Amino acid sequence: MRKNYEASTLDEAINNAMIDLSITSDKLVYNVIQTGSTGFLGIGSKPFIIEAYSKEDKEEVYKDNNKNKSEKLVQDEKGVYEFNSKKREHNPNKKLTRDPEEVYKRAKEFLDPIFAKFDTNIKMEYEAQVDINTIVLNLRGEKMGVLIGKHGQTLDALQHLTNIIVNTGETDKVHLRMDSENYRDKRMETLENLAKSVANNVKRTKRDYALEPMSSYERRIIHSILQKEKNIETVSEGMDRKRHVVVKYKRY
Repeated sequence: MRKNYEASTLDEAINNAMIDLSITSDKLVYNVIQTGSTGFLGIGSKPFIIEAYSKEDKEEVYKDNNKNKSEKLVQDEKGVYEFNSKKREHNPNKKLTRDPEEVYKRAKEFLDPIFAKFDTNIKMEYEAQVDINTIVLNLRGEKMGVLIGKHGQTLDALQHLTNIIVNTGETDKVHLRMDSENYRDKRMETLENLAKSVANNVKRTKRDYALEPMSSYERRIIHSILQKEKNIETVSEGMDRKRHVVVKYKRY
């Protein structure tokens, strides 16, 4: 069955299709219906829309043989996750190194002019995670995809800059984390599903599978998820921005 999938990035749309259809990338075929675009910090962006279906659904393929469409087999998957933002219980024996209200106000002064450039109303609240000396800024509103950006890059960039701002000139550092409507947890869940899907594919085909380049944090997530999988081992290969995880079949 052919279905349409919409997301802020092409890879996210592809990932959504694989999860919904319960197939791995080697069995997915898709056509790009609309090419997305991004502007400055996501302003003026539009989503990617793809039509996707299983390679094994031959009946649907035959029906569209005469249509002038380009079908492409997905070669790689991407997992883009930066933090696990699950709630932590308050530990009365620990304290933040700084006043969370002061950190929040400093962050807000920096972020308000940036948020004003987005074509949406963004609301921000903070949560103190005392046991890990962390302040979480929770962002919500409409069209949050433009703030999250491709693979979460806009959200990560804002997080990095805000950490510098709130800690500049301070002896006691605090870690500031940004999340948007539980985005980080949702991405983590998707990564787990994709990692297991790739592992099952490797077990079935007994062939190595190379994921696309990821950050060191993302690679650690993949390694952690698959470290106890039977007949599976993972290694990182490549240099700098091309460094990626390869899922290998391990014979005992």
